[in-house]
Amino acid sequence: MRRALLFLALAQLPGSVHARAPQALACAVIAAPEGLDAQLADSMLTLDETKSKSALDTLHALVDHCAADQFLGDKERDAYFGYVLGRMARDGLDGRLKAEGISSDLIDKALDIGPGNANNPATQVTQGDLRRVATALTEAGQDPAKVTPVGWGLITAWIAATAQMFDALRVLD
Repeated sequence: MRRALLFLALAQLPGSVHARAPQALACAVIAAPEGLDAQLADSMLTLDETKSKSALDTLHALVDHCAADQFLGDKERDAYFGYVLGRMARDGLDGRLKAEGISSDLIDKALDIGPGNANNPATQVTQGDLRRVATALTEAGQDPAKVTPVGWGLITAWIAATAQMFDALRVLD
């Protein structure tokens, strides 16, 4: 018992280096009601807080429950919210990208996103990001000029959700 308490105390120290177990990161995703990922994808696309309020309130409740179970402090709880928001929005955006004929893997590869990649922090989607995606589309045999405005909106939302997820993950690791 004493060892377990010591471990918990050490895990809460600022600057302690430990990675979150995948199942701990998945807590809110697993507990989410069906369709929340699509609602969060919508929130990334519209950026309308009034339309997103219900989905974000649901996400906050899920995150609060999981954060309490994992003894997360306020900073980690906020980061966990950002992580789950980004991750679930990506889940909701992936099928929409495919329906537009755009591979989410192509976007991730073009921007060096994913496990073992740079995952550069991002506060906004830049023209440079979109140019890199356009170049990757061209290299994959797709004409970027034929991507619809909806497609470019999905690409932009994917990049923003991805940045949200990886920026938050840095705080949690």
